[in-house]
Amino acid sequence: MTESAVVIEFSTWDKFLNASRKDITIPLEHIVSIDTGAEILKECKGFRAPGTYTFSQTYGFGVIAGTYRQRHGVTHFWNVRAKLADHTIRFNLLGNHFDSVVIQVEDPKVMSESLGTHSVSQ
Repeated sequence: MTESAVVIEFSTWDKFLNASRKDITIPLEHIVSIDTGAEILKECKGFRAPGTYTFSQTYGFGVIAGTYRQRHGVTHFWNVRAKLADHTIRFNLLGNHFDSVVIQVEDPKVMSESLGTHSVSQ
């Protein structure tokens, strides 16, 4: 995180699996609200764009990654794993390429508080 943006850096593994080929920078003024909690994983909707991947929890992976598109140009970016569900954070955005970005961080509550944005769900 910088003074003016949240920078999401992806591991080589995530880049290899095409979650995103490059890091994502979200200007702080684009963040409308932040949600945290494991229940966010149940809200993945839309059609996956080419180059994304997902594995069923049945196989033990529980990975949702890539860009998901819905009607009317609504776009969401996901890079999460079921085993880290409690570390999930969603940035709800306005004026950005994505309408939301869902990732996992070490401590979502601390991240939310450090951005000065109230968490909608805990």
